[in-house]
Order: sequence, then C-alpha cells, then structure tokens
Amino acid sequence: MKVRIGALGPPDSLQVIREVAELDPRIELVEFEYFGSEELPKILSAHRYDVTQWIFSGQVPYYYCLERGLISENEALFPPQHGVSLLGTCLQVMQEHGQFVSRMSLDTVDESIVNSLFSEYRLDKISFELLSYKGYIEYDEIIKFHFENVKSGRTQVAITCLLKVYLALQKLGIPCYRVVPSKLAIKTVLDLLVSRAESQVYEKQKVAIIGFELVGGGENLKKTVYNFAEKQKELEFELELLQITRKLNGSLINRGAGTHFIYTTQGDYELLTSELPFSRIADEISLKTSLRFNIGIGSGYTIHGAEQHVQQAFEYEGIEDGRKIIYVDEEGVSTSQFGEEGADSVPNIPLPAFWSVVLKEKGYREQIPLKVYQYIKMKNISHFSSDMLTSLLKNTDRNSRRILSELEQMGLVRALTEENNSGKRGRPKKMYELVLEKEK
Repeated sequence: MKVRIGALGPPDSLQVIREVAELDPRIELVEFEYFGSEELPKILSAHRYDVTQWIFSGQVPYYYCLERGLISENEALFPPQHGVSLLGTCLQVMQEHGQFVSRMSLDTVDESIVNSLFSEYRLDKISFELLSYKGYIEYDEIIKFHFENVKSGRTQVAITCLLKVYLALQKLGIPCYRVVPSKLAIKTVLDLLVSRAESQVYEKQKVAIIGFELVGGGENLKKTVYNFAEKQKELEFELELLQITRKLNGSLINRGAGTHFIYTTQGDYELLTSELPFSRIADEISLKTSLRFNIGIGSGYTIHGAEQHVQQAFEYEGIEDGRKIIYVDEEGVSTSQFGEEGADSVPNIPLPAFWSVVLKEKGYREQIPLKVYQYIKMKNISHFSSDMLTSLLKNTDRNSRRILSELEQMGLVRALTEENNSGKRGRPKKMYELVLEKEK
C-alpha cells in the first residue's frame, strides 16, 4: 500500500520534491502549488484529509498553517533549508559574481546553524546579516530586511528561502538568490513521513476499551428487592450503551457491580468522536437516564494493556465524584468533564468537494457516503469490499453491494481486482478504492 503524501510549495520546490518522491515506490505524491501563504487555508480546507501526511516546502508556510490550526504537528513536516543547499547557494553567488562575496543577508535559517556550518568549513571570511525567526512572519518584513541591508551597503547580495521574497527583491533591483531544500533533506523528511503514516495505521488498530462505572452502582446489586424505577434506569442505561457499542463496531461486557466495558479499536473510537465529542455523548446518556457515572477510557496495543489503562483511569484521583472522563494511554492521563470539548474530540472530516458536487447533481443524500468516506479516511483503509459497509452500516450484504454499485456509477469509488475468498464458496469479493478527484 502506498502512502499518500501531499506536497505544498512553489513550482521550483515542488519539482525537487517530485524528483525525490518518484524514486520511492512507497509514496504517492499529490502536489499543491501556491505562491503566497494566504492561499494555504483554501487548499487545506479542501484537501487536508485527502492525504495521510503533508510535506511543506519550508518553515514559513508550515508555521503559518500550524499557528492557524490548519494542520497539527503530527501530520506535517518541512525539510530544513541549510547545510548542502545553503553552501551550494553561496557557491552559486561566487560563481555568478566572478569574485569572492563576503557580505550577505540571509533570512529564516537559525543563527546557531549558520555559525556552526561556516565554522566547520572555515568560511569565517563570509559575514551574514541574519533574520532568524521561529514560526511565521510577514513577507513584507523579510523583503524590507534584505532591501535595507543591500541599499545601505552592509551586504552585497540577499539570500532568501522564500520564492515570494525572491521575486519581490528582483523587481526592486536587489541582487538576490534563493535557497531550495536539498534532495537529501527532502528524502530524510519523506522517510519520516512514511514511517509516521505507517505508525498511525498501527495506532488506529490499537485496542480501545471504554469503561462505564455507575456511582454507587454496586449498591443496588446487594438489595434483595429491586426498586422498579431503579431497575428501569439501569435497563435504559444498558440500552444506551448498546447503541454506542453498535456505532463503535464493538462488544459490550457487563463486568458486574455497575461496571460495563465496550471493547473496540482506536480507529472506531476516533471515528465516533469525529462526529461528536465523547463528553457530549456521555452528557446525553446522563440526561436520559438520570444516573451518575464515570467513564474510564483505556487504549493499548493489547487487550491486557487497554484493561490496565481503564483500571488506572477508574483509580484516578477525584473520579469518584461522577461526571468525569479519564483517558489513559501510553502517553499518560487526560481528563475532562461531561459536556466539555475534551482531548477525545478530533476534527470532523468533510466530504471532498468533488463528492459533494456529484451527490448534489444526482440528488443522492450525503448521509451514507459521508459515513463511508469518514470511516475509510479515519482508519486509513486503501481497499475495501462490501463486507466493510455491511459491518459499518449494519445492513445486509446485498444492500451494501447496491450502495457500492451506486457510488461506482457516480464515479466516487473505483472497482479493483476481486479478492480471493480464502477457500470459501461463492463468488470472490469485489474490491474498491475511493476516487478523490474527477477523472480526466
């Protein structure tokens, strides 16, 4: 299975990224060309979940998106623009000027990196006016920095990491050169992104156990005579948990003493909470049943590990008060109250614009296609059959095949080779994949 990686950058940077990606059979590169950072929100809002990971051409666009919540740190990286690429640009300056150039202005690259790099190669006769920064700053500030340095004579040429700055300085008549990430730096980042994507697929398959513990739940079990109202509440509580279990494609186990466990996967849990934070789901159950309970959520690579984390959640300080959600995994503990936007909330995944247009044109309701699309993207599934829809939608296999046939006719899914039934009787299962853009 290829890892789908989105590349964001100007044409020259994208060309280098493309050349590196084409040599890696693990990668399917999807390119998004832009000129200024102001174009990034539109690109990411439309295509954020069309790929597994993102590679940005540099620091500025990466932090521009990160600071605005357009991406998170665990879904994108950028290649550093120093080392071989910086030294190569300096050599280009000397060659084109036909003489030694000792004074240059440089943006973006950290001062400590520049000092370490040029000290290592004993290039101490080259001096830099540096504009180092963390995060994102406006292009105009960078352009002004280079312009004033060259015009005042403090520097002879400008070196920038940004295409927009490079083009602006050229128009102003400032001798300017651009640092483009080296192929080695790009390959290193792509390797990290592929490893991260593969790890995330594994993460989605982790065991997740959602434990519900009624406050004082064990007391009713000790009674010889049940109060009818109390018994009805407990039955309503179990019915609510069964509905959640179906949505999670999981199993509900009554552990006794007012404790119930739902066994599912991390991917199914995240899919459910993409539609509604679990804290709000818990709040609805509490309102419907008038019962007080705590929730301990444990995630682990084994059932035993997840159960240990649920137990740790139930033993967490202060949980006995009720209306608390404690989430425990290998990273530690996070807490929230019912009705809060807790750590369990993940962003909703919208349908691609192409899907929305086609469904509207065909008069097809979005509800089922949206659920199918979100499920596939959340669980990083590359190929699927009607069995997946049958499990997800809780319907018959015949109905699932009908839905897939309709989606295929609309050009939203594409039929692939048929899957062997591993010795089972009957016709082999037809496999499908999502179509994210209109085929030309």
